[in-house]
Amino acid sequence: MRLCTFVCSVPVVVWLSACSSLSGFGQQKSDGLNRVDELLACVEQVQVESLVSKERAHAAYGALQTIVGPDFDGDAITAHAELEKQIEASKEQGKKLAATVAPLQRSADGVFERWTADLESFGNTKLRQQSQARMEETRARCDAVLRAVKTAEVAFDAFNADLNDHALFLEHDFNAAAVASIAGAVDGLQFQVQELDRRLDACSNSAKAYVQAAALRGEVASEEPAAEPVAQQPAKPAAKSSTLRRKAAAPAPAPVEPVEAAPVEPVDPIQPAPKSTPQADPKSH
Repeated sequence: MRLCTFVCSVPVVVWLSACSSLSGFGQQKSDGLNRVDELLACVEQVQVESLVSKERAHAAYGALQTIVGPDFDGDAITAHAELEKQIEASKEQGKKLAATVAPLQRSADGVFERWTADLESFGNTKLRQQSQARMEETRARCDAVLRAVKTAEVAFDAFNADLNDHALFLEHDFNAAAVASIAGAVDGLQFQVQELDRRLDACSNSAKAYVQAAALRGEVASEEPAAEPVAQQPAKPAAKSSTLRRKAAAPAPAPVEPVEAAPVEPVDPIQPAPKSTPQADPKSH
């Protein structure tokens, strides 16, 4: 009895093991695409943070230009507080930009290590060579994003440090003579802003190029030609959005045109019926 139970249980164990292996194989293969999608999300985050960093840098520099401008006639304490607020926002954005480097590097290492290992599983030599060539191209684009974001991070930190020094200088000596003494240095920051813009643009463009080239099929938003502007209506600036396609909003219902009622012809007032003329009785004749 025990022997029969053991013999019957052996095929069941083998079948369960096979199912488990097949399930693990499928999960392993889908895990590769999950890694690719995770890397795409990291690159897309670099693109978004670089665009926001450019806005924060310009806002902080604009606040400094306002407070030292020759036409400044506002409240000094309020203006300096606004300058410190904008600089702090720019510094916080610098931290967010720097925080994208580690996840991007970690995700990229996982993708390309797995891709390299899977090259050995190819039986078709031509497909293996094609996959290896595409891996090298993808890795080169990813390395370009990493270099760009690291370069932009260094420039952004240096720019925020210089802004902070100017605010600290004015905090203890904000008068006409003090402002005149740093006017040249403030103007010189314009070249630093331009260099920072160039590096942030390179970071954003390299991230966008990677997403467009490596995104999973069906996830890249198609670039449609811009519609011609309507006459007598100013064109609205395009809102910043990610390169990956998002779900489209539900279409607005078509406007219902009012139905015009048919014109009603005026009705003449009721006229009294004409009196009938009495007819002569034929018997009376």
